Amino acid sequence: MTRPFIIALAVATLLVAALAPPLALAGEALPLTLLHFNDFHGQLDPVENPDDSPTTSGHLGGIARLAGLVQSIRAEEPTRPVVLLFGGDLLQGTVTSTVFLGLPDIELLTEMGVDAAVMGNHELDYGQDVFRKLLDTAGFPILAANLEVSPLPFPTPATQILHRPNGPRIGLLGLVTEELTTTTHPRNTSGIAMQSAAEIAAGWVPWLRARSDLVVVLSHLGLAADRQLARTVPGIDLIVGGHNHRLLKQPAIEQGVAILQAGARGRYLGRLDLVVQDGQIDIQGYQAIPVDDRAPEDASIAARVADLNARLAEELEVVVGYNARMLDASRAVIRRSESNLGDWVGDLARAQTGADVALFNAGTFRASLSAGEVRLRDLHQAFPFGNELVTATIRGARLQQVLNRSAALDPQDDPGGFLQVSGVRLVIEDGTAQEIQIGGKPLDRDADYRLVMSDFLAAGGDGYAELKDLPSATATGRLVLDLVTDAFRQPGRVDAGIDGRLLRR
Repeated sequence: MTRPFIIALAVATLLVAALAPPLALAGEALPLTLLHFNDFHGQLDPVENPDDSPTTSGHLGGIARLAGLVQSIRAEEPTRPVVLLFGGDLLQGTVTSTVFLGLPDIELLTEMGVDAAVMGNHELDYGQDVFRKLLDTAGFPILAANLEVSPLPFPTPATQILHRPNGPRIGLLGLVTEELTTTTHPRNTSGIAMQSAAEIAAGWVPWLRARSDLVVVLSHLGLAADRQLARTVPGIDLIVGGHNHRLLKQPAIEQGVAILQAGARGRYLGRLDLVVQDGQIDIQGYQAIPVDDRAPEDASIAARVADLNARLAEELEVVVGYNARMLDASRAVIRRSESNLGDWVGDLARAQTGADVALFNAGTFRASLSAGEVRLRDLHQAFPFGNELVTATIRGARLQQVLNRSAALDPQDDPGGFLQVSGVRLVIEDGTAQEIQIGGKPLDRDADYRLVMSDFLAAGGDGYAELKDLPSATATGRLVLDLVTDAFRQPGRVDAGIDGRLLRR
């Protein structure tokens, strides 16, 4: 264990010993309703329903509905303890999040009564100063046990012990994906180092076990890592997860540990009813409740959201162009295969800079652009990161390494690092890039190619160390958002298809 971790553990031990209520008595039955959601991504308004859940409006979510649903559950049995947990990724993905930097979002989560949250990897997308403001504003703890920050640590505690009258004492441990330093822009992660989630959990869980009736990991690790954690770290009762937007209609069970995750963008509220007695957990029921038009709205929060939207409306509702067909940024497409949106943006960037090759990680693209009118709001939602185009020179052998890294990513994980390309044709087979052509000719490992990419990739983002510090790397001052906006403002409709440049066998 690191020295900071040992010191933190010692201080926490003294505080908990002084303040915590006693553990459950033998035979005492302690009920709890645990509510949770994750990967909110600034989705204050309802969003189109992506699945077959029953809803008369065709939309799910909206923070006013989510808050109203939480209130209605709390009112069902006023004496039954209810806890509301958030699984991380508050920021990034909507215009309101980009323009207002998530500050209204954290205020609204406080107002709706979130009891604790875990830090998500997107919480740093607007920089560390913004994240510190969010932490100062939040009326609840945001946990991050496996994060080290120097020289000035974030006020993100490793653990929290919650207790409601008549309920169990809940020991929370917050764990953040170790991908945090590669999935946000490197300029936002200076001084930050990630520790092994499993090793940190192995140190904290016994400590929590001795002081809690129920040990809960509040995780922004992703489902596969949650399963691994349940297999390797004994003593965990429950994992409330997030990160890869999985909707689990029932808990996933691993080594007797229930793992929960409730989709994304506030479309669902997870509800777990349980009783803790004599160290055993009796799960009485679980629901992934659609946050649809049957949910009561919180009038105060609805008014706040309406005011925010009114402030944006005049500028952002302007139509900038038209689509002949949808430009597809769905995770199931753009993070696994060729996408017409990826092709189109790559081709635009290559034409703008005269590059031989364009590379964009799939995580650049955050929303599809529907057929018909395209508004500035739509473009901000699709490209919220403010990425700048960077040109550089890359040797063919290194380019092949980059393409192989992308090809090796497991498509079932919806990898944000999967590359959309322009000027390149390739076949992915057995986890490698094969039959690579550049400009219609076989890739020459000894040749130099002119490359255009986002500044995120140029800084080694998504683990692409091969793209960092390339010769002749030059920031163009041109944002991806501006490139796309200007293209839509040209006469005519955008009509982009795919051409088979990226195939899987």
